Amino acid sequence: MSGSKVIWKSNRENLDSPGFYDAMSQWYETPLGHRLREVEMSLLERCLPRRFGYHLLQIGCANFPMYENSPVGHKFSITHNDNLAGHGIAARGEAIPLTSESVDVVLLHHALDYSFFQHQLLREVSRVLIAGGHIVIVGFNPLSSWGLRTRFPGEKVHPWNGRLLSTSRISDWLKLLDFQIEQIRYGAYTLPINSPAIIKYSSLLAPLASRLNWPTGGVCMISARKQALPLTPIQTSWREFANANVGMPIAENITRVSRDLRVASNEENS
Repeated sequence: MSGSKVIWKSNRENLDSPGFYDAMSQWYETPLGHRLREVEMSLLERCLPRRFGYHLLQIGCANFPMYENSPVGHKFSITHNDNLAGHGIAARGEAIPLTSESVDVVLLHHALDYSFFQHQLLREVSRVLIAGGHIVIVGFNPLSSWGLRTRFPGEKVHPWNGRLLSTSRISDWLKLLDFQIEQIRYGAYTLPINSPAIIKYSSLLAPLASRLNWPTGGVCMISARKQALPLTPIQTSWREFANANVGMPIAENITRVSRDLRVASNEENS
């Protein structure tokens, strides 16, 4: 038990260090990382073009944007790294330095995988999103070969030292924050082995798996919408009755109808 705590502590210090983003950026330049980025961009192409607004915020794990296909006018990122490398703000995702309800779309690119305050990160995203805004989450799927790779014994190197969450767990957390799940997609059906030959041959069934949206993909994408609560009470419109019907006694109406029926009956008999 003590040994596992030491390993986890060292991983946490590594994640919080500025060099983590540089290391992840370098890993994405490897054959496996390059393939993963292509798959993630393909997943986002199905989602981001349909998310509109004025401001898009990305909280990611590397020093490159993933929002190139978004029609939102103002797109920016935040990172722990002091070397912004094209990002807009140097900050932590668990304490976003923005006012409440000021962003239309938030993209979490493996931010949950490498956050040690995952609940707080989602709460901060909910706070800065406008009512009706969208959150798009890209993360590793623990129920896949990529997820099993994180369970291998020994020293874990990037990107295998994250805290992976299942889509059901993330969906439950989002629902507690009043989000409505709109879409869940899976991708990256190749084996997590950094070899061009293995990547090629293990991806033969990827087109079919992608069309069927098999839940065994190495990465998953979740899109959800922040539900807007009505703030204006609904006023009841009262209908006005005609003056002739207001205050007319029921007994008088029954007596008048009975008298008219008797008169009509007598005239027929006569």
